[in-house]
Amino acid sequence: MSFAKVSGLPSTPRFSGLHPSPTRGASPQSPEFTNPTSFKARESQSVNSDVLSRLPAAQLREMREAFQVLDRDNDGQINKEDVANILNNLGRDSSASVTAAYFPPGAPRAMNLPTYLNTIAALLTPLSDPQELLNAFAAFDEDDSGQIDLAELRDALLNTLPEGDERRLTESEIDEVVFGFTGRRAFGTKGAKTANLNASRHRAEVFRYQDFVTNLTGPSQGTKNSVAKA
Repeated sequence: MSFAKVSGLPSTPRFSGLHPSPTRGASPQSPEFTNPTSFKARESQSVNSDVLSRLPAAQLREMREAFQVLDRDNDGQINKEDVANILNNLGRDSSASVTAAYFPPGAPRAMNLPTYLNTIAALLTPLSDPQELLNAFAAFDEDDSGQIDLAELRDALLNTLPEGDERRLTESEIDEVVFGFTGRRAFGTKGAKTANLNASRHRAEVFRYQDFVTNLTGPSQGTKNSVAKA
């Protein structure tokens, strides 16, 4: 996963490379759904234990449960219709011509559990450690509430110079990723002490970054504990 320096932080996540938990649906920008050929013949692969070992046990359990949900006929495989269902849930084109690209001529017509696990694991392992993500977002968290001012975060991301060959994020891309994790501020451990200092700021829309990180990486010790103190 790529990082950009924002407001002097050592590392702050670039949203364009992040993907939600498989049980809540991958981002429309997920490479497994924007590049259909990634589904090419991998039926003979066994589960890559090295890749899967990097994922939390709870997340692996969720992945297996998600496969069982997709495998509606209980034959141990998911097919073109299942992929179409995934695309439809993501709001993507799920027409026959599109789903056919995920199963090109000569490739297996279905995905078994090992292939599915390898596909999702390869998608998730590039993500940074949950605690690293939490610490990066926490630099914007003034009251240790697990929330940060959305306008401030948006401004930082929009005005950060891209690194290397990365491109600058757009407002629509940021809106797409934070969707479902925004709302009005709820006071944290320091909120009661600062509530009267800037009332309008505390009524502003916020981004619930702790919920966001949990959704990305699955429940883990890093997201259950408080953000590490500097």
